[in-house]
Amino acid sequence: MKSLLSLFLALFSIGVYAQGEANTWYFGNNAGVNFNTSPPSALNNGQVNTNEGCSSISNENGQLLFYTDGRTVWNRNHQIMANANYFGGSGLLGDPSSTSSGLIVPHPTNDDLYYIFTVDEPHHENANAYPNQGPADASGNSIPAYTDINGTIPQDDDGFNNGLNYSLVDMNLNGGLGDIVATEKNMPLITYDPNDAEEIKYKCSEKITAVKGADCNSIWLMTHFIDKFYAFKIDASGIDTTPIISQTGPNIPIASYRRSALGYMKASPNGEKILIAHNTRTFNQNGNEDLDDGGVYLSDFDPITGTVSNSIALIENVNAYGVEFSMNTKKAYATTTQQNTLNLYQWDLESSDIPNSIQSIPGATGSSATALQLASNGKIYKSIIGSNVLAVINNPEADAANVNYSQSTANGAISLKGNSSTFGLPPFIQSFFLNTINIIDGNDENIVTELKLCPQQNYSLSYLDIPGATYSWYKDGQLIPGEVDNTLDTSFDTSQTLPYSHTYKLEIEPNNGECPFKGIATIIYNDFPTANNVEYLNCSLDSQPTSLFNLESIYSKVNPDIETSSNLEASFFETFAEAENENNAINKITDYQNASNPQTLYVKVFDNQTGCSKIATVELEVVIIQNTEITKSLCPTSNSGIEIFNLSEIEDNVINNNPNLNGIFYTSLENAVLKTNPIENQNSFENENPFNQTLYLRIDTSLGCNDILKVNLEVYEPIPIGEDIPEIIYCLEDLPQKIELNSGISSNLISNYTYLWSPSGETSETIETNEITTHSVTVTDQFGCSQTRNITIKASNKASFEVNVNDFSENNSLTILLNESSVGSYEYALNNSLGPYQPEPYFDGLKPGVYNIYVRDLNGCGITKKTVGVKNIMKFFTPNQDGFNDRWTILGKYESNLSNAKIYIYDRFGKLLAGLKGSSLGWDGRYNGKNMPSNDYWYKIILEDGQVFTGNFSLIR
Repeated sequence: MKSLLSLFLALFSIGVYAQGEANTWYFGNNAGVNFNTSPPSALNNGQVNTNEGCSSISNENGQLLFYTDGRTVWNRNHQIMANANYFGGSGLLGDPSSTSSGLIVPHPTNDDLYYIFTVDEPHHENANAYPNQGPADASGNSIPAYTDINGTIPQDDDGFNNGLNYSLVDMNLNGGLGDIVATEKNMPLITYDPNDAEEIKYKCSEKITAVKGADCNSIWLMTHFIDKFYAFKIDASGIDTTPIISQTGPNIPIASYRRSALGYMKASPNGEKILIAHNTRTFNQNGNEDLDDGGVYLSDFDPITGTVSNSIALIENVNAYGVEFSMNTKKAYATTTQQNTLNLYQWDLESSDIPNSIQSIPGATGSSATALQLASNGKIYKSIIGSNVLAVINNPEADAANVNYSQSTANGAISLKGNSSTFGLPPFIQSFFLNTINIIDGNDENIVTELKLCPQQNYSLSYLDIPGATYSWYKDGQLIPGEVDNTLDTSFDTSQTLPYSHTYKLEIEPNNGECPFKGIATIIYNDFPTANNVEYLNCSLDSQPTSLFNLESIYSKVNPDIETSSNLEASFFETFAEAENENNAINKITDYQNASNPQTLYVKVFDNQTGCSKIATVELEVVIIQNTEITKSLCPTSNSGIEIFNLSEIEDNVINNNPNLNGIFYTSLENAVLKTNPIENQNSFENENPFNQTLYLRIDTSLGCNDILKVNLEVYEPIPIGEDIPEIIYCLEDLPQKIELNSGISSNLISNYTYLWSPSGETSETIETNEITTHSVTVTDQFGCSQTRNITIKASNKASFEVNVNDFSENNSLTILLNESSVGSYEYALNNSLGPYQPEPYFDGLKPGVYNIYVRDLNGCGITKKTVGVKNIMKFFTPNQDGFNDRWTILGKYESNLSNAKIYIYDRFGKLLAGLKGSSLGWDGRYNGKNMPSNDYWYKIILEDGQVFTGNFSLIR
């Protein structure tokens, strides 16, 4: 029986892939990959940012539980667990620059518990400071920063070499999101000789791996330090902290740590082999240089006792880093560098001389060796530092020439969608990759755990009929009573609302000493996509029963969501059988010509997300119609021939507000037939061709074309009327003379139009008038289009004005005051009718004298003159008979009212010396016939209108 089961397992071990526990990866610079999809897809929600170490875990259905960089732990909602927040002071003791900073291991008998094993980076500058906090130099003196020139020391390193530790995660904590159990956090596991003064400074290398034990209910956690393997057993009781120690293989001296501690260690999926990469044996701690003297080593592992033995070197004198087994442990792989040249190697584990079976796999680029990690799909992936692509070994079980290594996403590599990988990838319990069976399709090399079905579909889940084995079937976690065969029939449940799903599990106990194994299948029932039957009518303008149909235009009628959903596709077929079998799909869907009239096509709508499809019919019919023609004319509003047409009004007139008809305008007949490029602005369409343009109005029913009308848009020629005349000046002095007004129409065209003048009401092309107003003539053509010319007659005249003189002052001035009868626009000048003229009716700074004032109409109606005097008194006079200033008098005398003015002269004592009339020659400086002496004298002038002026003057002899 045991040999028969072994045969079954051997048959299915080729491509038997893992459960979902290893289906979610987070690593590098916020990179992530989801292996629940096929092909695997990138995840952009990860929070981890690590140079090397990382780990993640999902449940058996592939749903994320939590992940870590060895210091901080994030739950499935990407929130930091309260008891594992490194920068919050509650972190774990791993190191993101440690090769295997963290490894998550499920408790072998309790589904709610998980162990996180962490290994620190054993840094020599921390060891220099032991037992104090580092960093320190070789003499133990504290230094302010690590001297690592490559910048790999992570932020806020705690300064201690913490070795191997474990912490327990309980998924019942934090409402089911999980958290670290406070009493089992950062628990040390001893992997060194506590009595050795040097070993205690470093404690451990950077290597950990795990594999299931031979008893099926235990797990071995393994690490390596110097020349010893340490294996810790985990079973129902927890972790046995006393390790199984195996001394074998090369000695890696701690004098060369930290670089000598680098490199991965992996257990084979079948639990029988160990691969280990030692980066180097010689590291210059002072110069930060390592030699190409590391290697890759293969050892035997006993999953019963936990011992490691028979170590052999696969390759030496290289810097080794990443190692991995193929899923069936037939091939081993490693990444190394030698003199900065990257190599990817393969060894045949079935060869009688494994070291000499080494083969180099071409195509790997870069200068640094990086991680290799087996995935649940059976492929091995390789990180590339700084790249947003994860490289792949597509066929790891094949010989080197046929493994199909690729760094191209077109050939299996995974795009990280803008994020990037670094050195490390998340390790898993290697047994994950060999203990799951495919109960959906036993012939598929891949393990398929999800099945999508459509309504009314039934399905049988099954696995091999193993003699003597016990089969237990579970539905949604509950045992199904009575189902004990290797096959389980499932059927569509009409009582459930779509979509719905159930998860089935098959557990097989072989009853022969072999470990139980199981298979998972989640069956998801989805509804059919919408696929409506459509009637599609088209028009024939040439009496032919064929037409071009744009099948793409009815997508939204077949399925309203098909144009916006990336999951939906539709294909057209000429027969139902072709649609059902998806053969001979119609390619030219935008201009499909019907083969008969009418014709039935079949459209198949497929939902890529659910895998369900539905077929509907498309009834094509060509309606042979007679083309009709209408014309819409507009009067011009300008000379451009371009006007705004309300096409909706034309449509309303044609369909007569029939709600079952719909009209759409097109600029060409071809567009109207194919229903492409409709006119969008039907309420305000501006013709593109001046004066004439042809449009096509397609009238559709809800089933397709009904008619196409030719619509001629016409803009009448503009009337050649004269331009408006804003102003014609009419001088009121010319009354009652009249002036002639006209429409501006050329004499040879006058008879083509009718005329109406306002306000006179005359109907001739010209009129004569002297009415001061705006005259409008409306010219109308034979189509009833009218245009209007406005002519404004404005009155003007010669000025009528008065003058206000301000004299007898220090600044004599005059102001011109227009009378109300002055209706023109005027300018002003003094003493010269030719000017210069000024716009202001005001002059100042005038000397005493007589002035002629000229007011000129700007509209040419004439000039008005008026003479005034500007008066003032003499400041002094010299009565010496020389003919100059011999008498004191009023200057600027002109108006007649000065004739009767009274003038009185006084000495400084107020004695009246003379009394004169305004018409007199003035005072001669004598009193009673005697000359008055030089002195100041006073005057008083009383004008006829009652104005009084007083002041003084000087007599000078």
